[in-house]
Amino acid sequence: MKEDAQIDGELTTVMYHYVRQIKNSNYPNLKGLEFDGFKRQLDFLSSNYEVISADQLIGYVTGEVNDFPKNACLLTFDDGYKDHIEYVLPELLKRKMNACFFPPVQPIEENTLLDVNSIHFILASATDPTQLFNDLLKELRLRGFSETFLNQSIAKLAKPNRYDPAEVIFFKRMLQKELPFELRSEITTILFDKYVGKSEEEFSKELYMTTNEIQNLIQSGMYVGSHTYHHFWLDSVDEVIQEQEIDRSLKFLQKVGTQTEKWIMCYPYGAYNNHTIEILHRKNCAIGFTTKVGKSSLDPKLTFEMNRFDTNDFPQ
Repeated sequence: MKEDAQIDGELTTVMYHYVRQIKNSNYPNLKGLEFDGFKRQLDFLSSNYEVISADQLIGYVTGEVNDFPKNACLLTFDDGYKDHIEYVLPELLKRKMNACFFPPVQPIEENTLLDVNSIHFILASATDPTQLFNDLLKELRLRGFSETFLNQSIAKLAKPNRYDPAEVIFFKRMLQKELPFELRSEITTILFDKYVGKSEEEFSKELYMTTNEIQNLIQSGMYVGSHTYHHFWLDSVDEVIQEQEIDRSLKFLQKVGTQTEKWIMCYPYGAYNNHTIEILHRKNCAIGFTTKVGKSSLDPKLTFEMNRFDTNDFPQ
């Protein structure tokens, strides 16, 4: 990525998920950022950018603050993992750096497991992506899906991207979005039991922060914003459910002691639509983060569609 200085009115935002010691863990194939790589990346970012706080960003886009660094960078951490309290927070505090954290509420309050995380750890535990691909097809055939449907789905979805081969993309897309919600969850549970072999509650407690740990983030000076309640694809549910998701998340933010006026939304999967933006306007939201790659304009008309770079877009 080109490392030239930013012009006025732009922001570089970096998106993180898993940050942990991976190579020597129980899940060495998990796709995440090694802790040592994270520390090296913070060295790079602090040398090339001014890492700002959520308050600085909110103040600027709402017109309460006039000065903004030309090389501003914001760090964001999605999904509420224990990684963020065990590895990320101590490192940020040591460096006197600030960041934003976006936990979904349900796994924290109910000790459930997001399907997306089940899928990540199935993939990390499986040694053969082709076998996993075939296991999914087997489950679909057992439920009466025709060969025509399966072949059409493979042709539509099995397209590699910069991170995953075609079989893995097909597996993710089918179980994250394409199949009906209850069926996705049913098949994911079966395959999680086969490949990971732990109960949902047990694994959830290992994976996600507790409410007290999220309060610790806030008390340590970090920002905690909304990532909804259930972590749905918001563009796949109607506006009533979208508003419920946002309201339940705001209730949680009030409970842990963070602000719910001029707050920040982080769309699960980067998914949103015009209904989402209309709801955010009514709820006094200031900023919405997508997963679109690139720098963000700080134009007030565009603050609900702000871009983020992935950690893999920067040196580690």
